[in-house]
Amino acid sequence: YNGPSMTNHETDSPSTLHAPLDKRWMILHTKARQEKAVAKFLAAGGIEHDLPLVERVTVTRGRKHRSEVPLFSSYVFVKGEKQAAYDAIATKRVASFIEVNDQTRLEAELAAIHLALESGFEVEEFPKLAIGTSARVTKGPLLGVEGIVIEEARRTCLVLHVEMLGRGAAVEIERDLLEE
Repeated sequence: YNGPSMTNHETDSPSTLHAPLDKRWMILHTKARQEKAVAKFLAAGGIEHDLPLVERVTVTRGRKHRSEVPLFSSYVFVKGEKQAAYDAIATKRVASFIEVNDQTRLEAELAAIHLALESGFEVEEFPKLAIGTSARVTKGPLLGVEGIVIEEARRTCLVLHVEMLGRGAAVEIERDLLEE
């Protein structure tokens, strides 16, 4: 008996010595108006990130200007190893980062927000956690999305929370598309 036999791939695999760290979602808290620069830095490094943008139209001297601005000012979502966050902080454009414990929840929250952004509905930042009734969209492009219903100024909005930020995205929606 010569002992247990090992296949070639088991002995030559570098992953047994240095297993790659899990890529996890983190939230970068950027300095004022630095979100796009940080996203560009992450993209250049091949680091997976998410920066939800909304279109803003401003009028200056009678001319309309369209621009894309971050839905969540001062925040960029990044998926990677902690070193990616440290590298972003080294750019002097990031103040700090927040580790996300519930990875699945954040991914679901971001997916719902992107669905809302792509739906054609108007989406705007909701600066706090909404207090209201939970509801699910039953028809239309947001079918299945869940959020908090709020009524304000003769309009109905569905607020999609990003719990880690303590804020969300408000989508103006018709009441008959919702089921409480």
